[in-house]
Parts: sequence; C-alpha cells; structure tokens
Amino acid sequence: MFQRFKGSYLSYIFIFFFFFFCMAAFSSVLSVYLTGLGIRVQDMSWIVSASGIFSFATIPLAGYLSDLTRRPRLIAGIMMIAVGVFAVLFSISRTVFALFLLNGLTMSFIMGTQPIFERLAGASRYRYGVLRVWGTIGYAVGAQAAGLIFDHFSSSVLFICVLAAGLICAFGCGGADDPLVQEADTKKEPSKVRLSTFLSNPHYLLFFIITVLFWGCSGANMTYVPILLKSLSVSTSSIGTVISLSTLVEIPLILFSNRFMDRFSGKSLIYFACGLTLIEFLIYGLVSSAPLVIAVIILLKAIATTTYVMIILKVVSNLVRPELITTGLSVVNTGSSLGTIGMQNIGGALVERFSVQNFYLIMAGLIVLTMILTSLLKVSNDVKTFG
Repeated sequence: MFQRFKGSYLSYIFIFFFFFFCMAAFSSVLSVYLTGLGIRVQDMSWIVSASGIFSFATIPLAGYLSDLTRRPRLIAGIMMIAVGVFAVLFSISRTVFALFLLNGLTMSFIMGTQPIFERLAGASRYRYGVLRVWGTIGYAVGAQAAGLIFDHFSSSVLFICVLAAGLICAFGCGGADDPLVQEADTKKEPSKVRLSTFLSNPHYLLFFIITVLFWGCSGANMTYVPILLKSLSVSTSSIGTVISLSTLVEIPLILFSNRFMDRFSGKSLIYFACGLTLIEFLIYGLVSSAPLVIAVIILLKAIATTTYVMIILKVVSNLVRPELITTGLSVVNTGSSLGTIGMQNIGGALVERFSVQNFYLIMAGLIVLTMILTSLLKVSNDVKTFG
C-alpha cells in the first residue's frame, strides 16, 4: 500500500494542504489570541517577531541540510512534527518570554520547511500549479477553522489541530518523490554549499534586499490586518472568513501559473506584486469603511503575496546553480525574516503611538522604494519552473 502511496499525487496533497493548514491555523488569528490574553500590542509585536529572529538560524540550516544530505523530505518531516509539538506547548504558555520562545520555534520551523516544499513542487513530476493549489485550499480552511474554533471552542483545540495537521504533513513527506536525490545521482560527488556562491552575485544580493523590503511589509500586513479589522468592529470569526476568502482567490492564479510565470520576466512580476500591495496599503491607510477594506483584502492581499512566493522560486532558479537552489531559496527567505522582524517591531511602536492606518501609509512608502530598487535588477528568464 505504501508503494502505491509513494510518489502519488495524494502524498503531495497531504504535504501542501496540511502544511498551509498549519501555517494559517497558527498564525491567522495569532495577534487576536495574544491580545485576548491581555498582552500589550508592543509585547505582541515582540512575540510575533520571534519567528523572524529564530528563522535566521532555521531557514538557512534547513536548506543547507537538505542540499548537503540530499534528504529534504526527512528534514521537512521532522520539522513538521516539531511544529505540532511546539504549537501545543504554546497553547499552555502564558508568560511573554515563553510565548516568544515557542512562537519563534513554531513559525520558524514552518518558514524553514516552506522553501523545501516549494522546491519539491517545482521539480516534481506534477505541474507546480496542481500541487500548490492544495496549499491555497489548506490555508483557506485553516484560517476559517481558526476563526470558528477561537469563537466557539477553547483555543487549545486550535493548537491540537495544528499538531494533527503537522503529523499528516510529515506522513505526506514520506510518500513524495525526492528530486534532489535524483539530481545528485548524475554527479559523483555532491557540490559543496558555500555562502560565497550567493554573496558574489550582486543581482542575487539586490534581490535579497528587495525581498527584505517587500516581505517585511507583507509579513507585517499578515499580523496587523486582523487588528485593522478589529478596529473597524469586525468580529473574530468574520476575520477568519475574510482571510479564508482572500486565500481562495489565489486558486486561479496558482492553477494557471504555467501560463504566465515562465512567460514574464522576474522584474515585471515584482512590479506587479508591488503595485497590488501599494494599492492595498494606501486603501488601508486612507479608508475607514469596513466593507471596502474587506473587499480589498479579499481581492488583493493573497494575490500579491502568493505571486511573490512564486517570484522567489523563479528568480532564485535563474540566479543559482540547480544543485544549490534549496539553499538559495532558504537564504532569500531568511531575508524575508529580517524584514518581518523590523516591520513588526516598528509597527508595534507606531500603532501604539499613532494608529494602524498611519503604519500602513509608512509601509506604502517602503513599497515605492522596493519598486525603485527593482528597476536595477537584472535576471535572466531561461529556467522554466512552472510548466
């Protein structure tokens, strides 16, 4: 039976659905959960920023071990089991330091496995879109489940669901193909992974900086959108519904990624993602109408961030040697953590002193800076990943 499961489409469904379910269930109402415990907004921002701090170690280490051992499925499976255990421990913690530590471990392990799963999807026998779409569905279900469970059950039930999803995801890892092993079979010796490989490429470094800025703002947006909706008198269960619906909008984008991701240049796609995000942030900062803000969240939020996730895979695949792609993805995702740490902590101070809307206007300015830096980026469009 396991031989039939091995390499099957079902194994990838388990991976992507339950991985993104874990991510959404744990993070989508995290800020509301923490403030519900009586945590101050600035302390909440510090707790949430732990994911970025811890990710400085976990993301590059996970990528390095995947490329070094050629066993990415094993690394990812162990990390997903750990995610479930950390989530349960988080649910019984009440001190700021314990919440900081366990949130950092949980989210950094999730973020550390994402480049591995993106690599598995991009190099599998199945088309990227038909695999990754299950992640969108999983995220939508997880966000909706988080809101409903939070409103109608004990919050501990939510974190037990994260544990169950992590275990199922790990089981899926056992059945998926291992493309890195297949690539390694063509070489007598695995290539050594050196950070200098990336640091010597100025356009890789520029893309790293662009990602720090874009993903820092996007990461802060994920944290502060629930608070923005709360300030507009939207209930917690409705917040989960809004985030869930915004995620479902990604489905056509992911399913038809083969029609445009390989066709357009990485620079053009970055402009597209930044343009959507700029419109989004300006509306959040200038409009106080809950229906309009909800409409923008549903139509724009997830499309911009999902496009950028695919952009990272596309650009890194065109800048880094094939045998080092997972490490290259991990280093860039570490940059995402760097940006998220800065913006979440700055956001905590600004929201307490001014308002969440003023914070969004500041982030709109940073997105403009990101677009200016993108004009300097040069990257080929030779490697096709989404076909």
